[in-house]
Amino acid sequence: MTGTVTQEIDRKAGRYRVTMNGKGIGISTGTEATGLIQDGRFKPLESRSFHVIRGRSNTSVTTYDYARQRAELHAVAYTLLLSRRRQIDDAIALPQDRPVDDLVSAALNFAAGTLDREADGTYYTSVMRRKRAENEGTDDVAPDGYRAELVPLRFRPAPDGPDGRLSALIDITRFSSWARSDQPARVVFAPDRLLESVQSSLILGTTLSVRVSTSA
Repeated sequence: MTGTVTQEIDRKAGRYRVTMNGKGIGISTGTEATGLIQDGRFKPLESRSFHVIRGRSNTSVTTYDYARQRAELHAVAYTLLLSRRRQIDDAIALPQDRPVDDLVSAALNFAAGTLDREADGTYYTSVMRRKRAENEGTDDVAPDGYRAELVPLRFRPAPDGPDGRLSALIDITRFSSWARSDQPARVVFAPDRLLESVQSSLILGTTLSVRVSTSA
């Protein structure tokens, strides 16, 4: 699958917008993420995405209401192999003592140097996702439905060559039932600290490979 990523950042207005669209054989995908920029930090407001795989439409809408300290997640997805339906309509309270990101704002904050960091160099934040059982299979569906939860996103980048690139290993098992606990994803950041590539070995002999290149 190939596609485009468009990043629009207006620091004067305090707003940003990132869109991603791609298409391949039997698959198409699109995401639009919008948010605020406050005190230099990127804060998500809304993320909308769709993925059409094997004729099944998967949709997800996440919204963040900072006045009410509340976030909502509404999504419908189908399992890849047996096309079983998973649906979630839930809301959670946003913590007042720490920021919450989506994956887009986390990437933007890392590039801007505004993502929280511990003394040992580990960057961290929390991301809202569908809560799932630790032993969830690729086609398992919860009979009682699904709830939302905040999951930790943590990584400690290290130099990757002499040209300023960074790389880190990130555990993605809280984000996908296809991920392997013994095979964290390898993420590489370009010299400007923007995402350049992701490589991960998944279950059933499958792999995830993402590469982002910059054009004028």
